[in-house]
Amino acid sequence: MRYALAHWKKKGGHHLAASLRSDSRWSRSLQRLQASLQDLTARDAANVVWSLATLEAKQEPLFLETADALCGKLAVCDPVSISKAAWALTSIPNRDRRLELYSKLAVPVVMRADSFPLGSLTMICYSFGKADFREGDAYEALSSALIGHMNNSLRPIDVCNVIWSFCTVGYRDDVLFTKICEMYLTKEEMVRDFNPQDLTNTTWGFCKVGFCHREAMETLAFECHRQRDRFDPIHFSNLLYSFAMLRIPGPPSLLAEVASTASQQVARFDAGNLAIACWALAALGMSEHPFLDCALERVIGSSQVCSNLGSRALSMLALACFRTARPGRLDQLLDATRLCGLGVGASGYSAAVMAAEQGKDQERELRILRQMAAEARDVRMQAAVCNSLALRLWKRGDTAGAFAVLRGLKESSPHSWSVVSSLLVARLGTELGALAEASELLGGDGAALDAAWEAPVLSGIHPMAATRQNEGAHAYTREFMTLHAVLCGAPPGDPDAAMAAIERFAESRSLWLKITAWEKGVVVQEVARWAQPRLTVEIGAYVGYSAMNVARTVRSHGGRVASLEVDPLHVTLVRNMLEYAGLSDVVDVWTGYSFDSIPHLLKTYGPRSVDMVFMDQKGTRFHSDLALMEELDLLSDRAVILADNVLKPGAPLYIWHLAKGSYHHCTAISVREFLLQSEDWMVMAFRDASKPPAPTPPPELHRLAFESDHFRKKSMFDGVAPSKSDWWKFSQGFVTGLELCGCKPRIVGLHGRDNPKITPEDVARIFRTAAEERGGEDDEVLRGRGAQRTWPS
Repeated sequence: MRYALAHWKKKGGHHLAASLRSDSRWSRSLQRLQASLQDLTARDAANVVWSLATLEAKQEPLFLETADALCGKLAVCDPVSISKAAWALTSIPNRDRRLELYSKLAVPVVMRADSFPLGSLTMICYSFGKADFREGDAYEALSSALIGHMNNSLRPIDVCNVIWSFCTVGYRDDVLFTKICEMYLTKEEMVRDFNPQDLTNTTWGFCKVGFCHREAMETLAFECHRQRDRFDPIHFSNLLYSFAMLRIPGPPSLLAEVASTASQQVARFDAGNLAIACWALAALGMSEHPFLDCALERVIGSSQVCSNLGSRALSMLALACFRTARPGRLDQLLDATRLCGLGVGASGYSAAVMAAEQGKDQERELRILRQMAAEARDVRMQAAVCNSLALRLWKRGDTAGAFAVLRGLKESSPHSWSVVSSLLVARLGTELGALAEASELLGGDGAALDAAWEAPVLSGIHPMAATRQNEGAHAYTREFMTLHAVLCGAPPGDPDAAMAAIERFAESRSLWLKITAWEKGVVVQEVARWAQPRLTVEIGAYVGYSAMNVARTVRSHGGRVASLEVDPLHVTLVRNMLEYAGLSDVVDVWTGYSFDSIPHLLKTYGPRSVDMVFMDQKGTRFHSDLALMEELDLLSDRAVILADNVLKPGAPLYIWHLAKGSYHHCTAISVREFLLQSEDWMVMAFRDASKPPAPTPPPELHRLAFESDHFRKKSMFDGVAPSKSDWWKFSQGFVTGLELCGCKPRIVGLHGRDNPKITPEDVARIFRTAAEERGGEDDEVLRGRGAQRTWPS
């Protein structure tokens, strides 16, 4: 009966669900069915689940009970019933419960996918993607079955759903995607049957995983151009975003003409789609396109549109203003956001501060950082931001302006004064010859502030990522407590003591911090000591631990550190840390996304200026950030590259880039994760510009990258983090995968087995071995370009 009612609803009975719930016969029938669940066959159970979902009765207790009953009978369930059940379970609101059921549903898919009809396979693909189910074995089984059964009978919606589902969860499958492109997406007569949603969901999917089949993308672009008058705003934004993310311009003038059509419909765009389209046009180099000003005017001029900006949309608009040289529009955007009563948030300030730092207008940077300080609800954050602003003005050469910022802080908010403020006043006052005024500002103490440090931080600034450790009103609490631990636990001007204070703080509270301490700290320090770089680029500063580690090491030979950090509150903390440790003159901390900040390094420090790179950001971005530095000719011919967290959560494409590209002596150093008795790798290699770039990585490495991202997200965002056994199983599969792809690096250390603790001599041996393998070239090969330096003893 329910099955028939569900089919009736799908054929037009749209008001059926509401009328059923008010009919007493519906409730009685549910009760009778519940009593006979165990007597249902697998097909009947699947039909009940599908019917309840179609009739919008998923909240009924019977729905989950029937799903559980079905999971006990999957061994005898036919493929069509499995695909119906998969579709029905997509909208279970409880994520953990939903994924638990999908893990069971995936078993027959993995075991029997080759026997499933094509229609069932495509429906299961869609369902897995919609449910955010991320088990690699299931997608591999689906891919194998699809490749084996694929023929010209797939409908456009099926083609789109397969690509969309794989790419939504981040599973890149080059073999499957290439076959789909060759069979469907390079043929105009087939693509002509795609509607705007099919077209743009397909291009969006490819860009999500970085897959680029140029012939297919051009065919899709031509069809999008032909159908552009039928596009809704989301279709325009998805299409432009796709080509921008893949960094391909598409056929000449086609995308510009599509954007011109979008300009005529700008009033229909919501805030999110306006932001995406603006960001995409900026990334595609269309800085003069009329859509940009039309869109920005709509956001700035309409409080209704502006009030619906999320943090990501605001960040994308700010980046678009930055990339298209519209600083005035950026100022108007931030003002409009505040007038709407919205907080700019860390994402918005990241782009705005980056634009101000990289520009010549010092007043804009002054204004934006003061606005960020005002948005912070906590005096500790306000003091730290003002200190950071003073340091930026000092870096720009405006010592008097920096001193004035601190004077204003003391006059307007004496309770927000900190010990870093005092250190800055004393130093700047000495440089200016204003000792009397500095002494006056240094009067009083910071007792009021110190008493408040143990309370949770009330940031008032929405964080870049609301992880399990960094949520809600108390975002950045552990990071500000870390700064306080240094200010109270180490003397000023002593980086060794500051780093020790950070470690003691975390160890005493069993509070995990993403820092490269213990053996990892030894590796970072020794690599910097042996390489003796003129300039070290760090990507991912967090609280400044590794920046201090490198800076204290390179200061003796006149080296510098450029640290890139996307979160503006973390930037603030790092600058305060470095000033307290006496290292502000050695380290430049730059705000912003690596894609936008790395080109700024070229303008600031010049080509081939980077002798050492240390990467501690998202592991699946290591290889792309490194490739960008190569493309811009930032790396010296003898640069040393080092990255953390290469095994946990994993960076397989980075390893391939080093092992198969223009580097030599790729080495994995096995170390313990800080505060965790688990193995991780730091992987390093030496630049060899004479070697060709790495070839295209094999598909199996993309599977490893998918699983790495999956584990990273589970550890950061899920309610239950992966267990030790989960990590152990993953790491074993990771190493095996590298070996099968022919890029497993040599491993030094083997934590917990041959050598439980990495020592300076272990790192020294890597450098010596690398020099010997290079044919006995002089020591300068591995030490950047510093003149007349000798190896450390």
